[in-house]
Amino acid sequence: MSTMTFRLTPNGMHQVIAPTVCIETIRITLIDRLKSGAKVIVEHIERNKIAYRIGAATLVVLFAGGFDMIAHAAAAVDPSTAGIDEGARKIYKKLISVGKWVIIIKGGFDTINSTVQGDFIQARKSFLSYLLVYIILLGLPWAFGQVELLFEGMEGM
Repeated sequence: MSTMTFRLTPNGMHQVIAPTVCIETIRITLIDRLKSGAKVIVEHIERNKIAYRIGAATLVVLFAGGFDMIAHAAAAVDPSTAGIDEGARKIYKKLISVGKWVIIIKGGFDTINSTVQGDFIQARKSFLSYLLVYIILLGLPWAFGQVELLFEGMEGM
């Protein structure tokens, strides 16, 4: 049986609690909280692993050269090539200008509609899907330019 110890302080009489009991209780409480927090995080990641995979793949593509792809999308094809490339570039620029607004209007409508209905997961998915479509639309000239460079490199072999 433990005895209670008291100490006189300027604020009055206070019970002295053995510090090992207090620290041990706090440590156990913190460990339990960390375990429950980790469990919640793991369950969240398991539920949303497809979204995280898509996001991670998008980040990998962007950081592995995607920023260059967006910056050089219009200049991917050499301007000194044949007339069909010039015509294709004009069509592509018109497609980008029209497609941008179609994606913004339709994507905004779908995202807002899902949010109003309270389905935030669907709102996030629709926003990310329209964003991905726009990035792909911007990246097509870069991708075709890379394929053309690949085949040009193979001619010299």
